Amino acid sequence: MKIDNSGKLTGTYSTQGKTTARAPSSSSSSSASSDNVQINSVASRLSAIGNDPSTQQPSFDAAKVESIKSAIANGSFNINPDKIADGLITSARELLNG
Repeated sequence: MKIDNSGKLTGTYSTQGKTTARAPSSSSSSSASSDNVQINSVASRLSAIGNDPSTQQPSFDAAKVESIKSAIANGSFNINPDKIADGLITSARELLNG
């Protein structure tokens, strides 16, 4: 397929649309009671942190949001990719090491 200078598609293409039918479930409503869900330790820690009132912070700082918005609008907002990467790595380590 190509796009010419007018922006129109030229040529043709085909797709192989394979549809597969799902086999009917052999489970009945009585087997649903044996289902089991397990949450890994990282998710458990995140849930515990989120439910701890001492760790909860306001959803956002309106003054900070406004200052960032102004900095972006006037072109003075600087992004430091090294600081962002360091923060992500630190967060990941904290989550994994618990």
